[in-house]
Amino acid sequence: MPRFLRPIATVLVALQALAAPALAASGTSSVKVELIDMSASAGAGPHAYDRRGRGWGMMGGGMMGGGGMTGGGMMGRGAMAIRADHATVPAGEVRFDVTNASRGMVHEMLVVAVESADAELPYDPATGKLDESRMRVLGEAEAMPANSSKTLVLTLAPGTYLLLCNVQGHYAAGMVTSLTVTP
Repeated sequence: MPRFLRPIATVLVALQALAAPALAASGTSSVKVELIDMSASAGAGPHAYDRRGRGWGMMGGGMMGGGGMTGGGMMGRGAMAIRADHATVPAGEVRFDVTNASRGMVHEMLVVAVESADAELPYDPATGKLDESRMRVLGEAEAMPANSSKTLVLTLAPGTYLLLCNVQGHYAAGMVTSLTVTP
């Protein structure tokens, strides 16, 4: 770490240590969520376009674009992901600290109540999206630009929830993970 960043890092660690007991005392659970695509690690970014403005490479209109057998292009599940630092939290207030780790794509995170982690969702291959009007969406961190963060606080009852991205083609490309809320 460069020397000029050390004092800032020290302050951030101290603030995090101060906030953790306050969250625990208030009964709020905290879940860190990261929205990831291949640009987060491959170095592709907003500059990854040809001179006609079309995306190139794996993230471009070909492999990841609309169409394909999964509705999300040939890559299918796994090209994008949502990672959460907890798979289980107690019922009550849950604070989601959501970070879009992409270097060039907009993502979002919806919290959807489901019967089970493998529940069938109303996916429309024509639009490459889920029909949100046919799901129990409890909240969302919407339209997050690349390299941005948002906080979402919800009160969750015991049950199973999915955290997912409903930007066109992203759910089909693997942007979904489950969260269990215990009594």
